[in-house]
Amino acid sequence: MTVQISGARERRKLETRAALTAAAIQVLAEEGLEALTADRIAEIAGVSRRTLFNYFARVEDVLTASLEAATLETIDAIVARPADEPLRASALVVLEELVDGPVFAQARELERAAGRSAATRRFLLEFEDRQREALEEGLRRRLGEEADPIYVASLAAASFGALCAVTRLAVEASSDEAEAAELHRTWIRRAMEHLFAGFDEAAAVRPGTED
Repeated sequence: MTVQISGARERRKLETRAALTAAAIQVLAEEGLEALTADRIAEIAGVSRRTLFNYFARVEDVLTASLEAATLETIDAIVARPADEPLRASALVVLEELVDGPVFAQARELERAAGRSAATRRFLLEFEDRQREALEEGLRRRLGEEADPIYVASLAAASFGALCAVTRLAVEASSDEAEAAELHRTWIRRAMEHLFAGFDEAAAVRPGTED
């Protein structure tokens, strides 16, 4: 019985958190970043302002916390792939498991909102910079201590930039969410092909440390 109660409580927490995130995206999409307040998010989600701050430290976190968590989970999943598997293959396997999920849908909604608002674009660029730094750290973990820091930093910047660009292009190409999602899926694969055509993984080792 205790296990069932605990499971139900955890499920309600996840549902509340998801409802708050969905409400924040709705406010951003329909009313703009300026309208993104704790009271407005709580009103749409059907919870109290106090409940919102039980889950998130800041109002902005309601928009980005799930994406930040997904980024860390993605990095951990890539790091956990077999060490002898090419990085390109590891990245594609992990990304293709996520591309049809809510995280990429949320990214598309944020991109649409950023296309309508300069303030939202600035907010998104600051958020993306933090995500790129997390990816750079993840690549260092995946490639090991002997990885060339220039290779790591360049690959992190290029790969995250490619993902952001593909999201923007998919949203610009179609206002229909289902079609945009399909384009997003296809173009992520193409972007990774282009990316790793230029980033030879053999160059990842720091010069002078080869066997």
